[in-house]
Amino acid sequence: MYSNIIVPVAFDESHNPDAAIDIARALAAPGARVTLVHVMADVPGYAISYMPDGYDTELRNTLQNQLDQLGNSFENGAGVIRQGHAANEILDLADEIGADCIVIAGHRPGFGDYLIGSTAARVVRHAPCSVMVLR
Repeated sequence: MYSNIIVPVAFDESHNPDAAIDIARALAAPGARVTLVHVMADVPGYAISYMPDGYDTELRNTLQNQLDQLGNSFENGAGVIRQGHAANEILDLADEIGADCIVIAGHRPGFGDYLIGSTAARVVRHAPCSVMVLR
């Protein structure tokens, strides 16, 4: 059983966080801290001028609400939004909060993943704790 678990959550059509959340629930010790994290990619400078005013704030608020709802299903759950490169932010968060497990969804790698590595693969290679990868 783990006492401090991170579950990265991607909000897009191809990623459903339910399986990772279920696994985190199964691995969590009573009273475990479960942190659901979403990493927002940096918006390229050329694209920022096309975004409506307040877009970033509205998006962050919407994502935070969704993370909070997911976190409420745990006794000691919380949602966190980070900005930057997904693998780096997940690893940094694991160090910052002293995580003892990361539950991350993987996918079938494409050719590009063999050359540059997927987020899950980078997390597995560099994590300071146990990592459960779901297929």
